[in-house]
Amino acid sequence: MLSWLSLRHNRLRLYRWSAVFGGFALVQLFVQALNAVAGFLLVRTLEKPDYAWFTIASSMSAALAVLADAGIVNAVTSIGGGIWQDKASLKGLVQAALRLRVKLAALSSVIVAGISLWLLLRNGAGLPAALGLTALVLAPIWQVSTTSIFNVVNRLQSRTRQLQVADLLPVIVRTALTAALALLGGLTPLTALTAVFVAHLTQYGIVRMQVLPLLGDVQPTGIADHSARIWAVVLQLLPNCIFICIQGQLATWLISVFATTSEVSDLGALNRLAVIFAVLAGPLGQFVFPSFARASDRKRMWAMAITLVAGTTLFSAVLLAFAWWQGHWFLWVLGGKYAHLQRELVVVLAGMAFTNVSGFVWALNASRGWNHLAWLNIPLTLTTQAVAACLLPLNSVMGLAWFIIASSAVQCGHALATCIFGLTHDPRIQPAARIC
Repeated sequence: MLSWLSLRHNRLRLYRWSAVFGGFALVQLFVQALNAVAGFLLVRTLEKPDYAWFTIASSMSAALAVLADAGIVNAVTSIGGGIWQDKASLKGLVQAALRLRVKLAALSSVIVAGISLWLLLRNGAGLPAALGLTALVLAPIWQVSTTSIFNVVNRLQSRTRQLQVADLLPVIVRTALTAALALLGGLTPLTALTAVFVAHLTQYGIVRMQVLPLLGDVQPTGIADHSARIWAVVLQLLPNCIFICIQGQLATWLISVFATTSEVSDLGALNRLAVIFAVLAGPLGQFVFPSFARASDRKRMWAMAITLVAGTTLFSAVLLAFAWWQGHWFLWVLGGKYAHLQRELVVVLAGMAFTNVSGFVWALNASRGWNHLAWLNIPLTLTTQAVAACLLPLNSVMGLAWFIIASSAVQCGHALATCIFGLTHDPRIQPAARIC
């Protein structure tokens, strides 16, 4: 490392990328702060039954996004890492991904609509409210799916300013609408989801204007080949994507079935604190994962992977220590209705920490197409959950928090093992060049 820094052009490159990364991180911090404001306004303003219904609807939105993607964005990132400088081929890749996304979005919408209606009706939402919330869950799926594919182009080409604009303006729109509704007394689960829908439309318009000019003056090439390659990746990832979709929302769904709306609201409120971890996701998603996808030097890739795991683990440890010491600060933000959740707070945050480390490592794996061991995640997690379900009460926030910790710890270990295997066995990675 010291020998690398002894070269002037390496030091300049490090300073330049540190400045870019730091600036992007500051914007992401502001974005997440605005997201937190909108989320905490909902927690503090909505009554517990209303917030429980909003929690269920939000979980269905997240599930729909995962199912409609089914690994397509990961496939575009891994394939695009090798062709990002070939505009015609990159355009063909984007068009192939969009065609496949339409089919998956339509199928996913049917599945999610049925589950959403059942959970909402079971938790006391009337039929009109359940239908309205479900409609707003389904409404933005085309915009969300298209935006995620277009944004891969921005990330692969390191278009920092465009990425910042596409992240910042929609969250400003959503937070402004949510705050206005709260001040006017019109904040309900339906209006809150409407604000989310408007934010998705705003982001779709921005990203579309950013990316289409990049791809619009060439004829796409290789669409059929790209479709086959994307489909091959999707087939590898689809079982795991479906499983991850279920796992990501499992706690909310279980507590919706086995507990009351009060417990659903408690868990949903604590889950709002996940915005703290989301601060890391923006810079990592925009810089680290695309850079990892393009890299070919083994030493550099090991350094990136170790730094990612060590950094996120340290961040999580500091956060958990602070929550154990001054947990009432976090609960004050959520409001008086949730002040009794001191013990649950630390355990829920621990589950989030494991989940985020696992998710970040899997994103590294997916960026390189290291998917052949992904199927092991299913039997490992199911076995762990079967044991945990026999030992833990699934009708309480604390029981479900420990249930998630057990699951995510196993998933984290599997993700790390897959990453190590890829780093040591991927034939595309070149050994580090000797420094003379």
